[in-house]
Amino acid sequence: MTPKVFDMLERLAVDNPGTRGRFKLAAGIVYKKHLIATGVNSYKSHPLMTQFGKNSDAICIHAEIDAIKNALRLVTQDQLARCDMYILRVKRSGESKNSPLVRAIARPCEGCQRAIVHFGIRNVYYTVDQTTHIDCVVCENSTISETCHDRYFDTWRQQEAA
Repeated sequence: MTPKVFDMLERLAVDNPGTRGRFKLAAGIVYKKHLIATGVNSYKSHPLMTQFGKNSDAICIHAEIDAIKNALRLVTQDQLARCDMYILRVKRSGESKNSPLVRAIARPCEGCQRAIVHFGIRNVYYTVDQTTHIDCVVCENSTISETCHDRYFDTWRQQEAA
């Protein structure tokens, strides 16, 4: 199921105009092995983004928030807490506009992390640079314990250092 979800999200991200033409992200919510909602980043805003944005200037909707918003149209908050989230970003592999797109790190920002925890999303999977499968579980059971939080940031620091 996981590669199929990421393949669908990749098509959405590639087709997404992105913000400033650069940031092309897509997120999906999976409930009982079914992709029930997707979201992409855009210049639109939403009250959820205002609530969870990392700062007052960050009001453009992020793919994660868009996916949560769309999922809440189909499932209850209790059901959303039994869902998993997948996040994918694509970027140009070189400086040229003709460079092929490759998968890139799609780690949720602080605001999106707060939203993920607030809605109790169980597991979050995101791509890292030029990979074709999941590489990191952000948090299991959406409990922000120090262990989970530290594991997440330690994994991120290792990826950044590599």
